[in-house]
Amino acid sequence: MARSVRWLRVVRVFLAVLLLGCGGGSKHARDPHQVEREQLDAARPKAPLETRERVAYRPGDRCGQGPYRLETDALRTQFAEQVVVYACGQHEISGNYRLTVEGRNHRSSSTDESAFGFGRRDNAACKANVATTTATSSGGGGSGARGGSGSSNAASAPTAAPATLASTALERVGDAPAECSSRIQVFDITYQSGGDDIALDGHMVIDIWSDEPNDLENLVFVIEKRVPIAGMTVDRWKAYLEADHIWYERYMAFIKGEVSAGRTTLIDSKVKTPPPPPPRPEAPPPKPSKNARWIAGYWHYEAPSFYWIAGLWQVPDEDIAKDLTVHAPTPPPEAPPPVAAQPPPEPRPAATAVWTPGQWQWDGRAYVWVTGAWRIPPSPQHSWQPAAWSITTRGVIFVPGGWHVRLRR
Repeated sequence: MARSVRWLRVVRVFLAVLLLGCGGGSKHARDPHQVEREQLDAARPKAPLETRERVAYRPGDRCGQGPYRLETDALRTQFAEQVVVYACGQHEISGNYRLTVEGRNHRSSSTDESAFGFGRRDNAACKANVATTTATSSGGGGSGARGGSGSSNAASAPTAAPATLASTALERVGDAPAECSSRIQVFDITYQSGGDDIALDGHMVIDIWSDEPNDLENLVFVIEKRVPIAGMTVDRWKAYLEADHIWYERYMAFIKGEVSAGRTTLIDSKVKTPPPPPPRPEAPPPKPSKNARWIAGYWHYEAPSFYWIAGLWQVPDEDIAKDLTVHAPTPPPEAPPPVAAQPPPEPRPAATAVWTPGQWQWDGRAYVWVTGAWRIPPSPQHSWQPAAWSITTRGVIFVPGGWHVRLRR
């Protein structure tokens, strides 16, 4: 098996330039460096490859950080095999991947890791990172005993990065969608031989994870494989490799000049966060309003450990405006259970984390103590407004807590 490391480098540098650009231009005067880059792009020899296989896989939940696992076997074609993995969905995502290629009969293997998406993500629905009214969940994944206490330690106890990767398999759903609202490339690697040998012969394992939950609404991960066109010959293949090599040298010389001149910056694609442990099971506490939506917890990484950030209910503003939050027949107990009244445990999961206190919640029959939890504010300007119960002429009404922006004076 011969792998083209050179091609892999071209793909990564090319992506970095596409993301950061080589300078701007106006409608009337275009930047000559941008023009040169476009000319270089147009001059790139077209790879004599065509799509042979395209398969899509769907995660089980809308929000998640993985690890998710894809597995596939090489097509064992002569000359080359290109493997492209991308995410097709409604929201931008970012994260990391680990590609392990196991040679036939496990006689040889290789591993590659890199970041993708470079921090661009649209995950507000998965972290409640907006200034919206919310209600805290139980810290350790349980709703607590009625009239008793929950476990606040479970919300912040550190967990070491796993020594072995425990990934979740994805559901195969067939072909990829015809169009993507957001298409994010995970990786694009071509394995090449110098002649008509088999370019890739083995089993591929692809693990994908992120440091924060991604919004996976209607998303699928797609594996697309491309192989040489019919009728490929050794002479034609070698001619393409030579032309591609010449183009690559020109391209790298151009990029080196752009970087030296400060007109562009190459993106650091190094993986900075190890794969998280499997998500903790959580039993959501009583629902605080009619249309509240549960947002599952996630792992926050502060080297060298992971810290669990508990899930929470997100209450729409409309539920509060229309008086759709929980009503109880009597006020809650005046004080929390003795254990719950103790200070929050250390260590905190991040320097910016704040302790959000526990609360009483009505489950339709009795009051339940919901444990407090460490949470990370959306920004330094946000503070946590604790939940409360309001005694009115309409009864005892739950007022959800949540993040609020502190007004500057």
